[in-house]
Amino acid sequence: MVEETQFLTPTNILILLLLLVTLAQWVQLALLRTRMSSRLVRVEERLHELEQLSDLQAKTGRDITATAEQLVDATNNSKTALEALRRDVVRLADDVRGEVGMSRAIELARAGADADAVADATGLSREESEAIVTFHGKTRA
Repeated sequence: MVEETQFLTPTNILILLLLLVTLAQWVQLALLRTRMSSRLVRVEERLHELEQLSDLQAKTGRDITATAEQLVDATNNSKTALEALRRDVVRLADDVRGEVGMSRAIELARAGADADAVADATGLSREESEAIVTFHGKTRA
């Protein structure tokens, strides 16, 4: 039994305790490494998802920019066409107003109105009124 007591010396007990603590720490470290590894995998998966989402958002942003540019071009083309239509409408309205004024002036001249009366009634210039009265007015005998 002498050997058993020599085995349980304070030095041997301390060495056994240090081995047990080291083994426990090693097991803790292995478990921690496993947990950290699984967390790292989840973080990497989430990062990959976020990269895909970022790519999708960038593509959508480029699509929106392209669509906005097309809308700007279409709006500018519409403005140009609208301005051309406005000019045509104004020109046609002026032509109609001019024709109505001329017709009214000819009627007044045939009815015997003088150049001043025709100019006042139709808004034509004095020279235009005189020409209409001269050519379409009643002949004075």
